[in-house]
Amino acid sequence: MRVDARQFSGLILAGEVGRLYGPGSISQSMDYLLVANLFLLLFLGLADNQMIAALLPTLVSSLHVTVRLAGLLVVAYSAAAAVAAFVSGPLSDTYGRRAFLLVGAAGFTLASWSASRAETFRGLLLARALTGLAAGVISTCSIAFAGDRFPYAVRGKAIGLISSAYFAAPIIGVPLAGQVADRFGWRLVFAFFAGLSLVVFFVSLRLPKDDRASALSSAGFQASVQAFRSFLKRRDIRAALCIAFLVSGGLVGFITYIGQWLHDRFSIATGEITMVFMAGGLASLVGAPLGGMLSDKWGKRTVSIASNIQLALAVALVPFLRWGPALFLVFGATGLGAAFRQGPLTALMTELVPAARRGAFIALRNISSQIGIGIAALAGGILYQWHGYFAVASLCAVMTALVAVLLATHIIEPQPAADRSI
Repeated sequence: MRVDARQFSGLILAGEVGRLYGPGSISQSMDYLLVANLFLLLFLGLADNQMIAALLPTLVSSLHVTVRLAGLLVVAYSAAAAVAAFVSGPLSDTYGRRAFLLVGAAGFTLASWSASRAETFRGLLLARALTGLAAGVISTCSIAFAGDRFPYAVRGKAIGLISSAYFAAPIIGVPLAGQVADRFGWRLVFAFFAGLSLVVFFVSLRLPKDDRASALSSAGFQASVQAFRSFLKRRDIRAALCIAFLVSGGLVGFITYIGQWLHDRFSIATGEITMVFMAGGLASLVGAPLGGMLSDKWGKRTVSIASNIQLALAVALVPFLRWGPALFLVFGATGLGAAFRQGPLTALMTELVPAARRGAFIALRNISSQIGIGIAALAGGILYQWHGYFAVASLCAVMTALVAVLLATHIIEPQPAADRSI
């Protein structure tokens, strides 16, 4: 069934989305309603996390902390998200993804509201850790849900569309956050995200129920956790975990301190900083679905390698540019490269393991990603303080280039005879 945007809104209000999803069914074609719902869930955590880069100068000034200390907001968020991924991934293999997505959305609402009420850096740090817990559940289970529901033949396109949330965030969420912070203060930004996540929670009540819950409940949490050990025995899985570490660390480390660099070097206000994110977001919003679709034709590994090489070059170039069109163009190129790789790379990773253990694997992958983010944010804060943004960008460019090397040497494009989703 083809449903346009106006019909989608009406169906949400009428409570008909669940009927169109087909409860318990596995999509053999593109289910755009399901894609839209998972997009909204993923958008929550991504926009909330990415906006920290734009808000960093304001937070540093308001809370009277150093850039290095403010970077701990990202570290705390990532550490909490890693813990949440470890728990929610295996449990969702047993009890289904839907319940965890709902819990994640509800928890995100409460944590964001707590951040809006924080009066000290310590209070904000605690609230961001709680937000990271919720975001870790959402990011793990939303991708696992998509991996379960879409066959490999169209998974690149599906996850490419869902992953557009990574790049819609800098177009919508980050500029909006910057403008609100400039006019009304940073606390209102977190209050806005609390309200948005509450809306997404109610929309997500129409997610299809998991048939897998009853089928896998006898395996239990312990069996899923034991799968971690078996994963680590495989060469390609170890490489995939290194890739996750490098992908997330390289991108988030690059983004986290660019707002502070623009402020320090060019005296750019928060509202103007968000325009740079918008340039990258516009390019990536086009690149995410296009990269997914092309990867379904040309191979997910090939597209992932090419996009990582392009991204590494763009990241390395940014610190040499002055404020102006060239900076916007190159930052747009970073968004395009990051977007092109997102769908293909995620689809490729989800096919490395059977569907019955996909949640456990994605949890392990997300743990590696969050560790990468935490280490890159921590190292980036130190590098920025002592050597400037050039050192931060150089580190992130090397991390991104290593992704292409690992893909070329350790990962083989899977050729499944039939989709293994259940």
